[in-house]
Amino acid sequence: MIHASLWPSPALPRLLRALAWGGAALIAAAGALTGQGLLTLGAGGAMALAALLPLYTWLSGIEMPRGLATGVLVFCLAAFVLGEAGGFYRDVPAWDAGLHFVASAVLAIAGVALALLPTAGAPPRTAFWVLGTLGVGLAALVGGAWELLEFTIDALFGTNAQRSGLPDTMGDVAVNLAGATYGALAARARLRHGARWPLSGLLVDLCARNPVIYGGWTGRCFPAHKTEIIPQERP
Repeated sequence: MIHASLWPSPALPRLLRALAWGGAALIAAAGALTGQGLLTLGAGGAMALAALLPLYTWLSGIEMPRGLATGVLVFCLAAFVLGEAGGFYRDVPAWDAGLHFVASAVLAIAGVALALLPTAGAPPRTAFWVLGTLGVGLAALVGGAWELLEFTIDALFGTNAQRSGLPDTMGDVAVNLAGATYGALAARARLRHGARWPLSGLLVDLCARNPVIYGGWTGRCFPAHKTEIIPQERP
């Protein structure tokens, strides 16, 4: 029998990674030379946050999905440099929503990866909706914590991170849930059918690169879950 493969598509080419990191360094340098502190802080902060992933790998031995660090860098540049310094949050209404959607989708996929740990990456013993619920729950938890952080910053420093207040917060929560739901569905489609939905490759790459914690991972599609009733012996 031929099984559909779950192995991920090729990682980001080295040229694109070099362009992303080189571009971030140039933006930070340009901001420093022209006295634009916000630009330097945004680009430098983006590189620092993205560098945490290879640092974690160096400390723990857990390999991150290929291209994830560069993806985090691009995401942070979109948020800090384009969003804040470039005014995209103000001028492009869907910019903030798009970032919330992508972040929540990735977090939900990370939640599904955590839920696969008890079986070491082997097919779960429960229906997949349980794993999906855990993934959505993790994304919702992080999203709620972020909104609380924005509220706290506004209250302490008089900033306007939440802009329109309650409507902004509720809109972010709704987009977070939509992104998390997509992430859970993308993970299921990849694990069950081998469908290559955007971002789903992060899950299979993480499992494939870490046999120490995902020793049961085979790279094959998971079978349909079947509930088995085991008869108990009478005393």
